[in-house]
Amino acid sequence: MPKITKIEVPAPLIKPRLKVAAYARVSMNSERLMHSLSAQISYYSDKIQKNPEWEYAGVYADKFVSGTSADNRPELQRMIADCEKGLINMILCKSISRFARNTVDLLTIVRYLKSMDIDVRFEKEGISTLSSEGEVLLTLLASFSEQESQSLSENLKWAIQKKFERGEPWGIAPYGYKAVGNDYVLIEEEAFYIRKIYDFFLSDSDMTMAQIAKWLKENGCRCFTKQFVKAVLTNIAYTGDLMLQEHYSPKIRKIKKNKGEVPKYHVHAHHPAIISTETFEAVQTKIQEMKDFNPEADRLGRVSCFSSKITCAVCGNHYVHYGKYGWKCMGKIKSRSKSCQNGNLLIKRLENTCAEVLKLDTFDSDVFVKTVHNIKVEPDGTLVFTFYDGKIETARILFFKPEQKKHQDPHTQFYGYIWDGKQYVINESEAEVIRGIYKDYLAGVSISDIARNLINQGLVLRKTFSRKSILNYLSNVFYTGTRIYPAAYSGTGKEETVENDHPAIIDKDTFEKVRILREKSLELRYRAMETMKKKKGEA
Repeated sequence: MPKITKIEVPAPLIKPRLKVAAYARVSMNSERLMHSLSAQISYYSDKIQKNPEWEYAGVYADKFVSGTSADNRPELQRMIADCEKGLINMILCKSISRFARNTVDLLTIVRYLKSMDIDVRFEKEGISTLSSEGEVLLTLLASFSEQESQSLSENLKWAIQKKFERGEPWGIAPYGYKAVGNDYVLIEEEAFYIRKIYDFFLSDSDMTMAQIAKWLKENGCRCFTKQFVKAVLTNIAYTGDLMLQEHYSPKIRKIKKNKGEVPKYHVHAHHPAIISTETFEAVQTKIQEMKDFNPEADRLGRVSCFSSKITCAVCGNHYVHYGKYGWKCMGKIKSRSKSCQNGNLLIKRLENTCAEVLKLDTFDSDVFVKTVHNIKVEPDGTLVFTFYDGKIETARILFFKPEQKKHQDPHTQFYGYIWDGKQYVINESEAEVIRGIYKDYLAGVSISDIARNLINQGLVLRKTFSRKSILNYLSNVFYTGTRIYPAAYSGTGKEETVENDHPAIIDKDTFEKVRILREKSLELRYRAMETMKKKKGEA
């Protein structure tokens, strides 16, 4: 009998498609380059999707960034992250220079992708990074690309240097001017704010930069930050002169302030002035005086004599002005007391301790700032004073604790009272008004009429009387001598009610009568509203 053998035909193996992405980049914001970027995106999207062996994994495109560093390219970083997730098997790129101009960055990224078996193909150079000769060619060509970038940078710096030597500005015109060729044309609407900044800074009101910035914002200036105010006050361009090459570039993508490393060029009477040279110099003198007051702070602006002079012995951070009354370790603030729990310093106690160490009857900020170099705060309350003459002294201070908050000024100014630094005392003229409000209300005078009568009397008061303020006075238990401390100020972490905390303006019986009358009034109003609703519904 013949032997029959069944021949099984193996199922055809379907080769998995490669997940292919592309990377594109342009370094400058121009219409031509944006068109180039769009063309690259369209080209690669079409090319990948037309290949049956490839699966489209997207096009990653960085706009207006240099190729000299990989750190500032978000799309490149996102592409690498997607490679790590297994979403990409191969990357297409127009050329090595589009991928990276820094040899170290290029090889680091390519080798990292190669370790994940991901191929990068550079079309212009015809290089595949997974091929045996790929890395050798890549190293050579990347070096040429990096040298080309450096050469372009040097050429640009040379051209800018020549402009400076001719007294021609480079870059955008400062606020208040418009650049027309190498000239600056004054914009009067913006020049108005420049003059105001200088006037405010030199005025007797002694406005801070933050206050000037706030005024600019409230009065329609499109630039209104403290940094802008500082830049305006220190820019000689507003006198009509130019100071060229105040900054320089020691290497690609690196800008440093010129402190004599390269020449500066002072161009006199280059454009119309907004402020006089005398005004500008007066501002510079005042700025220098502010810096000289406390050189340790080393910043422009109004600083305390303690700024940058108090150091935490636990974490090494400076103490900073915190809240209304004290100084607190910056490390403690940043870590929310997790890594540093050094004590807080109450300003008055700190000043008194400094006066004792300096052997002064009262604290003198000028004497302190000129003699004390640093204060180190130990966790046991020891203050180590280091003087500019090298002398060291120690003193003890009692740290300020949260439970002491209720013994300080509670930040609330109650009408009828004055805070004398230790407790509330009655302000008799205002207390008479409060008593009159209670008396009139119990006599049947409406709240609106009470407010109107007080305004008509023309009293000079801390607050404007309104229906809302009258309601607050009639319902505030504080006027009976009782005080309710919020949880943050109680010292126990819970809301705390203290009887006889301070002298009473209204006795408790009167307060209770007003409360009952208010409840009746509210109930009557509620019933009236319900009746009106029913009538409207029936209609």
